[in-house]
Amino acid sequence: MSLIQVKNLSFTYAVSYTPVFINLDFAADTDWRLGLVGRNGRGKTTLLKLLLGELSGTGNILSSTRFDYFPYDVDENKSALCCMRS
Repeated sequence: MSLIQVKNLSFTYAVSYTPVFINLDFAADTDWRLGLVGRNGRGKTTLLKLLLGELSGTGNILSSTRFDYFPYDVDENKSALCCMRS
């Protein structure tokens, strides 16, 4: 079991005046199964990029575990859409 702790995390893209996160705090146990859900453009991918170290904000991200990010290549031949009929 590891703990992911985010403390006082703030982030704003350089081309924007509106912050994505202001003083975000949360803790998550790596034994939990979690999902990020929300409308488009609300910061889900930005949070993952911050956790991965691809972006840097202010505040602290503390973790003793490695992060993986989902967007893997999809084999279109194995997609659920390949077998749909009109």
